[in-house]
Order: sequence, then structure tokens, then C-alpha cells
Amino acid sequence: MLSLDANVIIVFLIVWILLAVLTKLFFNPVRRVRDQRDEELKANQRSRAETLGVYERSLQEIDAAIKEARSEAETARISLETEALKEKNRLIGEINAECRSQVEKARADLSRMMAELKATLESEASHLSKEIEKKLLP
Repeated sequence: MLSLDANVIIVFLIVWILLAVLTKLFFNPVRRVRDQRDEELKANQRSRAETLGVYERSLQEIDAAIKEARSEAETARISLETEALKEKNRLIGEINAECRSQVEKARADLSRMMAELKATLESEASHLSKEIEKKLLP
């Protein structure tokens, strides 16, 4: 049968003392480091999730701002295009009016010149007819 002598008890006490010392000096610090690492990992995962949420909200805000800016730009483009067409029509109208006035002025000048030329021709015709009459009828 097994006999318990003092060596077994001393070895048993040394193992328990060694276990207590190792727990105090090795296992507890390793456990603390592992727990800290786990806490940091969890904190990093929470931070990542929060940052991802903020990123997605920012992305949605940017998309909304871009859509709004595009809409405003399109509205401004249409407005400017409409104003440009109005200005073009106004300028065309002014040019047409100016052309008409110049045509009317040219017609008036032509009519005046024609009247002057007719008067000149009549006077010259009268003068020529008198000379022809003098030459033909002595």
C-alpha cells in the first residue's frame, strides 16, 4: 500500500507553493494581458462600427448635397438658357428694326434721288428738245 511519508507532503506543499507563485507571477499577468487585449479588441470593434456608421451618414449627406447641387446647377442652367434666348430674341428684334429703318431710309434716299434725277432729266430733256428743235427747224 501507499505510504505517506514526509517527502510526499513536502513535494505536495512545494507544488502548491509553486502553483501559487506561478499564478501570482505568471498566470494572473497573462490573464490580465489577455483580458486587456480582449477589451481593446471589443473597443476597436465598437469604434469601427461607430466610424463606419459616421462614414455612411457622411457619404449619404455628401450624396444628398451633390444631388442638390446638380439640381441647382440644372435650374441655373435652364434659367440662364432662358435668359440668353430672351436676350437673343431681343437683339434680333433690335437688329430687324434697325435693318428696316435703314431700308426705309435707303428707299427714301432712292425716292429723293429719283425725284432729283427726274427733275434733272426733265430740265435736260427740255433743254435738249429746244436744241433739237433749233437744229431741225431753222
